[in-house]
Amino acid sequence: MGELTGNGVLGALLNFAVGLLLLVVLVGSRKVTRDALRALPSMVGPQLPWWTLLGGIGGAIYVIGQSTTVAVLGVALFTVATVAGSTGAGLLVDKVGLGPGGRVPVTAWRVVAALLAVVAVWVGSGGRDAEGAVSIPFLLLALLAGAAGAVQVGVNGRVSTATGQPLVATLVNFVVGLAALLLIVLVQGMFDPAGVGSLSPVAEKPWLLVGGAMGVLFVAGSAWSVRALGVLLLSLIVLAGTLVGAVAVDLVAPTEGATVNAFLLAGIALTFASVGLAVVRRSGHRA
Repeated sequence: MGELTGNGVLGALLNFAVGLLLLVVLVGSRKVTRDALRALPSMVGPQLPWWTLLGGIGGAIYVIGQSTTVAVLGVALFTVATVAGSTGAGLLVDKVGLGPGGRVPVTAWRVVAALLAVVAVWVGSGGRDAEGAVSIPFLLLALLAGAAGAVQVGVNGRVSTATGQPLVATLVNFVVGLAALLLIVLVQGMFDPAGVGSLSPVAEKPWLLVGGAMGVLFVAGSAWSVRALGVLLLSLIVLAGTLVGAVAVDLVAPTEGATVNAFLLAGIALTFASVGLAVVRRSGHRA
């Protein structure tokens, strides 16, 4: 979508708009979700700090990081940096109890699981796009993008738990994220009107709008499951699913230069090993 519109942020804005429209229909069609949405303002303060409603900003930060750093760092280094940011922040978010599942101490095994995930992505990227330059500012932005995603999952989970409705938390996430992206596009238009891009080419490939629905599934699923899994474990599971999905896409509709090779398969194996390690140690801690 970013390539089609000529602006990654504009493409994300359109997907957020589609997702928000879908959420309005879903939340508005059920009495239980409508009641939960109406009760949300009264929960802010007594049950929910106001900043827990800003999870959508994390999604906006990720999009900004992706659209601005991939061209400099390359796909491989960007992915490694964001995974490092998300797993590192996941450890911290769990430790301070920012998510709905309460505090989970940072243990040596959880650190090992997080580091193994970063190694897995590095191994999986072998033989792929690794031509990007190591620019410290852009590397830090990629790390921030990953960390913002981890915080987003934690605070969305708190809204989901308080309201009892993951779709309500997802609706709030999309409203805030859409507003943040819209502000960014407006600022871009003020300084570089030609660089904003155009929505008209989307008519050529309207099926790309399904990305908005996928975003709804991802955010709602994360908001629902993070209470039981914790942010770190959820981040590792999402990473494993992402790599498996990447293989499926490369096999069915490969992009130029994309190959399913031994590096990628080894990276997937290491990722599932990190998930298994985190699951076992989390179960042992709870026991």
